[in-house]
Amino acid sequence: MNSISSLLQQSNPYSQFVDQLVLIESQKKFRLEDQKSQLSKKQSALSTVSSVISDFTSQVDELTSTTSNSFNPLKATISNEEAIRVDSISGLNDPNTYDISVNRKASKDIMLSNVMDGTATNLAASGDGSVDITIGDKTQTISILSTNDDGTDKTNKEILESFSKAVNNLMGEESDSDVFEVDNNGNVQLSIKSAQTGYDERVQFANATGALADVTGNMSHQQTDTTNLDAEFTVDGITFSRGKNTVDDAISGMTFTLLNSTTQQEQITVSKDTEKARENIDDFISKYNEMNTKIRNQTFINGETGNKGPLQDMRSVRNLTINMRQMALTDMASTATGELNNLSQLGITFENNGKMKVEDSEKLSKALSEKPNEVKNLFTNDDSPVTKMYERAKTFTETGGTISSLESGLDQKIDFLDNRIESENKYLERYEERQREIFAEINQMQQQAQQQFNQIANQQSTLGF
Repeated sequence: MNSISSLLQQSNPYSQFVDQLVLIESQKKFRLEDQKSQLSKKQSALSTVSSVISDFTSQVDELTSTTSNSFNPLKATISNEEAIRVDSISGLNDPNTYDISVNRKASKDIMLSNVMDGTATNLAASGDGSVDITIGDKTQTISILSTNDDGTDKTNKEILESFSKAVNNLMGEESDSDVFEVDNNGNVQLSIKSAQTGYDERVQFANATGALADVTGNMSHQQTDTTNLDAEFTVDGITFSRGKNTVDDAISGMTFTLLNSTTQQEQITVSKDTEKARENIDDFISKYNEMNTKIRNQTFINGETGNKGPLQDMRSVRNLTINMRQMALTDMASTATGELNNLSQLGITFENNGKMKVEDSEKLSKALSEKPNEVKNLFTNDDSPVTKMYERAKTFTETGGTISSLESGLDQKIDFLDNRIESENKYLERYEERQREIFAEINQMQQQAQQQFNQIANQQSTLGF
């Protein structure tokens, strides 16, 4: 830092000197800003901790949901995947086998008109037409004109196109209609297709008049016997017919889709899926370890360097996974003699750094295969170790819980610091203004002294000194 004497020798000494004085006086504000920065880091760290705790509790919720079968899941295999696809077995609780064959798939109804000369006008000779069309549970009246705006007769192709366009506009998603040129001689044919499969979705006409009576009166179903629009299949010797190929009401708890007819009896096998059950346990362990790691990263202290995490002084957060680890190792009192009552009996233990691990995979696989309900109890009973862990974790993230209270305390401290920093800024503004006034006065005095000195020097020079 420059000395006052050296600064006074400069042409504009006071500005830099004032800046340095303000910098010295700003140390209190800097300390307050540093305190606020540390509190902000705590807020961010708390948010991270809250997120991983919520991830853990959500994983437990998913694992223990009454609608899931996490500890005794089932899987379905089919002997012919080109004929049948199993979409869901979420409603099944036990392994089973089902013999199934597909006589025919459900199909859409297609109605075709006669092939006719598209350039001819014989349809127009029957005059304007209308017809009621029903597809599924939707009925609309279609009307068309047989003449153009200029009074000329419409060609057969134009009448069919008018009819097709009206069907698509009025029936919407219920149908798909188009007019096709079937050869190079101008012959055309109308096609109206139901959008959904099955007999109940067939195309029906009624009350046809004029040109549309001629058109619809000669239309025929591509599938002559429309009852064959329904799928037909057998399950364990029982014959079913359904209007759709995706079936959810033949085998209770299972949804499957018919893909192709079969030439022989196929089989759907529902069996235990111990690999999936193991994946569910691994997901639980993974979420716990992620929570443990994040909390340790935020609450660590290095005895050698003194470095520490932003939440090291928050004992409740620091001890959370320690407490949960202790809960995980406790016995469950509600079990009967000989039943699984501890996570360690599943081969699950902890490392020194707090991470949960499967130390004995064979023990876990055997428990999931032979005692899935007892494994479930270790996760779902009111006094189970996992339930205790879950309830402890929830006290941190629930409304008004531990993290909410800690965040509220940090918010109050930051608001207090913001007020003090604002006061310091106002003080420093006044301080800087006063210092500039003082040094402006000093500068003025220096200039006046210099002027007097110059006058005396001039007088001495005149007198010959």
